[in-house]
Amino acid sequence: MQIHVARHQQQLGVFAAEDIVAGLASGRFLASDLAWREGMAAWTPLGDWAEFRGVGVPSSPDAPKSAAPGSTPSQIPWEQGKSLGSFFATIKQAISSPASLMTGRYAVGDWLVFCYVAVAFSLPFQLAHVLMVGDQTAAVAELLGRFDAPWARDMAAAMAQTPPTPVGLLAFSVLMGLVFAPLMYAVFGLAHWVGQRVCRLGPAVERTVAATLLACGVVILLGAPLQLLAFNPLAQMLVSGVFMIPACVVYFRAFGAATGVSPWIQFGVSCLVWFVLFCCCCLGPILLISGAMASVALR
Repeated sequence: MQIHVARHQQQLGVFAAEDIVAGLASGRFLASDLAWREGMAAWTPLGDWAEFRGVGVPSSPDAPKSAAPGSTPSQIPWEQGKSLGSFFATIKQAISSPASLMTGRYAVGDWLVFCYVAVAFSLPFQLAHVLMVGDQTAAVAELLGRFDAPWARDMAAAMAQTPPTPVGLLAFSVLMGLVFAPLMYAVFGLAHWVGQRVCRLGPAVERTVAATLLACGVVILLGAPLQLLAFNPLAQMLVSGVFMIPACVVYFRAFGAATGVSPWIQFGVSCLVWFVLFCCCCLGPILLISGAMASVALR
């Protein structure tokens, strides 16, 4: 498993255990250098690692014994200063070197602003999509009408009778949706933290919510240009489906690094949370309504 090494609040890189042993012997690394790998709750001097103990010079008495992830000065541009330059530098950092995200402080307020900046950049693309496509109810009804199924034909007929929504109202609904989107992402981050606690994972609630806002902001910005692809609904679904794969990779790599938990583990927690939410918010009410209607019919 790869190990992250830092000295004087500066990351030296990610190395294999045998490279660190050789580096300690040659003087490249010091026993006082802090190191961390996935699954650890704190940065710890190399001299205190069992596999490196006795290799290299002993750690100095005043060397820090441990540091929780994020307690060293942040190497994330957005936390060093709020600007458009730091915003785009953070996007690049999250994609190209997500491991460096572990140094963040992750105050929720900072990353809520970050997410709103991403939403602001996506707004022109969303509005352009509305102006180019307008109300897609008729196009969706036409697509459903192609399916040889009674439910699809009935839904298509109902949608065909629905009057088109004015473009102004569509634009207003898009604007309102984007205004509340970061707050919803924060709620999802809170739900994910609950899932982490169920799975006995240790990231703090503030760090989890802030990491969610960071990862969502990155994906929002990357996906915004797709709104300019004014295809028919089927083509849009295909393009969105293809985009979801790299988007999930970027999202969970950034989220996992920011929380100090393996991206695969966080992906599993997310699946668990969404499954529970689906059962509680969708499947449960459907079963209750179906049961009530069946009982009424039997009477």
